[in-house]
Amino acid sequence: MQKIVVILFYLSSCHVFGQRDMKVITEDFNNDKIVDTLKTFYEGGSGFGGRYVQIINGKTNEMHQLTNEGCFCRIKSTILIPPKLAKKENVLFLEIMKTHLLPEKRKHPEASLNWMIKSAYSNANLDTNDFFDLIVDPQTSWIEEEFEAPDNYYIEIKGDSLRQVYTTPYEAPEWLDAKNARGFLMYYAHNHYRSRTRDSIKLSDSNATYKVYNTSHGVFVKKGNTYKWVFISDASITGAPSKLRWESIKKIQLYGKYVLIQQIIPPYNMYKIFIINIETGICGRLKHDFSDSNNATIDDVLQGEIISLDIEGKQVKYELKTIFKELEKQYLTKKTSKKHN
Repeated sequence: MQKIVVILFYLSSCHVFGQRDMKVITEDFNNDKIVDTLKTFYEGGSGFGGRYVQIINGKTNEMHQLTNEGCFCRIKSTILIPPKLAKKENVLFLEIMKTHLLPEKRKHPEASLNWMIKSAYSNANLDTNDFFDLIVDPQTSWIEEEFEAPDNYYIEIKGDSLRQVYTTPYEAPEWLDAKNARGFLMYYAHNHYRSRTRDSIKLSDSNATYKVYNTSHGVFVKKGNTYKWVFISDASITGAPSKLRWESIKKIQLYGKYVLIQQIIPPYNMYKIFIINIETGICGRLKHDFSDSNNATIDDVLQGEIISLDIEGKQVKYELKTIFKELEKQYLTKKTSKKHN
């Protein structure tokens, strides 16, 4: 009888996209002395995919499912816990499913994920500003510890925090209750590196005060014995390549306490420039697209401390200090705004 259940379970779950790494386990997972069935497999296409974990309660035949399926453009993603799976009687099912789906657990986010979480709370699109179309104001602080290179992990998340970071290309499930929802925030930090040796971390620029480093998709700064993350290519906030195996940080320029970042978004033939005040962390994206043809770099629009912009077919030049001054007017937090305006 148990073999028949497993076969039916397998057949009922076949989809259009190929399933790989199929694994079926029959065991009494919830200790009710009746065998349950767990199946895990990978499913996806060229630009998206993920692992699915399904479990059938041997006593009730009720099925529960979790998946980390999503776009390969996302360096973080949220997994919602369905209300039925969150019930006390299903806690053992949830725990075994987590072991097949999630990486290592952490109680708190490290600095790079914390930058993305804070940025989710504090960002704004600008429609009429002369220079910027996006402001991110995460209010970062210097960390007085040895630099920690991030690894894959997840944190538990709920309530308002979950609501801020939850994004989906699909319709949100009908059962989603933003106030009481629970879930997991997964950080795919391996995308920062092109190899296991983490050779993608490199010194980009420096002056007497700062040393600026970048990974494939992030930028952090060291000042003495402290450090802070100042930018990450996050698909839901700052944009990211459609596949994170394509690097997005191309070149960095340091001007005093300001850093300019050239971000490329393959496969599109354009790039963006972000300007960041290292001390306050405020980040502004220039509203203009720049051509990435012929392997163009940020140097093509910078001449010393002058930036050349193509506005409606005309070349317009601005001093960088004018743009820096405009950035200082864009703080989204009142306390910082009063201090720096």
